[in-house]
Amino acid sequence: MLLTLAACNKQSTNGYTITGTAEGTQDGDTVYLCEMQGFFGMNPLDSAYIKNGKFEFKGESEGAMLRFLIPLHNGKPTAMAMFILENAAIRATIKPDGQKSVFEGGPSQKLYDEYTEEVNKISQQMEKPWQTVNDANADEATRRAAQQVLDSLQNAQKKYNKDYIVSHVPSAISDMLFAFCRQDFDEADQEEILKLFGEKQPDFPYYKAIMAERAASKASEVGTQYTDFTMDSPSGKPVKISDYVGKNRLTLIDFWASWCGPCRAEMPNVVKAYDAFHKQGFEVVGVSLDNKKEAWVTAIDQLKMPWPQMSDLKGWDCEGAKIYNVRSIPANLLVDQSGKIVAKDLRGEALYNKIDELLK
Repeated sequence: MLLTLAACNKQSTNGYTITGTAEGTQDGDTVYLCEMQGFFGMNPLDSAYIKNGKFEFKGESEGAMLRFLIPLHNGKPTAMAMFILENAAIRATIKPDGQKSVFEGGPSQKLYDEYTEEVNKISQQMEKPWQTVNDANADEATRRAAQQVLDSLQNAQKKYNKDYIVSHVPSAISDMLFAFCRQDFDEADQEEILKLFGEKQPDFPYYKAIMAERAASKASEVGTQYTDFTMDSPSGKPVKISDYVGKNRLTLIDFWASWCGPCRAEMPNVVKAYDAFHKQGFEVVGVSLDNKKEAWVTAIDQLKMPWPQMSDLKGWDCEGAKIYNVRSIPANLLVDQSGKIVAKDLRGEALYNKIDELLK
């Protein structure tokens, strides 16, 4: 039975409390509250000791967040239990791996359980045709028929995802599920859902993050005007991108870091282009995503980079990288004298050839 939207929006404004038990542990053992980082990596956010057979966490959550509780006994994890963290009183019964843990709490957890129950049904239906499609001994006609069934089920999954998200607007669960599923939607569906969110639930965290990301992506599109920003040079002097754009025919805004292997491998190509075209009006401004000044300064010397450098030493939280939605490095933007972005993410000979073409 679907929960009402009213129930979905009744979340505590006093933060969350997680209380629970974890089988296979004893007093003094630790339970970690984690978020997933990358593929199957875990980033600890908080920890609690088991006392009198129970553990407790308290805090605040901006919306509905997928999180994990990982108890440790004798230094080894006994389970990795997934749940929805939200501002509510949450009760957890953590079972050892291989058994289903139980979470009772806020409305988003109930809705997520309802959602995953249906998703699991569709996934189970996919198993047989998927096996047939990947069976090298099956004849072509059989595999083609299985692929049609699989395609139909995948389309049903996408439709269910969209219908569930839209039918529960406004809610934290719609916000979270869209963030997880949006790459499965075509551009038209994404625009439709984002428009609905903007009208009905503009203050939810994933929606705000997606819109900020989209705005940053537009800021780096070829043909748009560059966005200026300021950071310190290795000597501590403030440096602006605009100190160089306008004074040079072409300026390369180059995002890199001393710890980035591909960046170091690419740097000789940037040096080659700089040496060839600097006297013709080509400049480079290095924007480092380092967080240790010594490593940054040492790399500048090692890689023989004579051009201006800037960094706020915030690593992946680099403000300049955020402005242009830089999600991986090396990355670069080529800007002409009027401030227009004329190319981006050029590598190797492509960088050299593009500069040569534009300067001619």
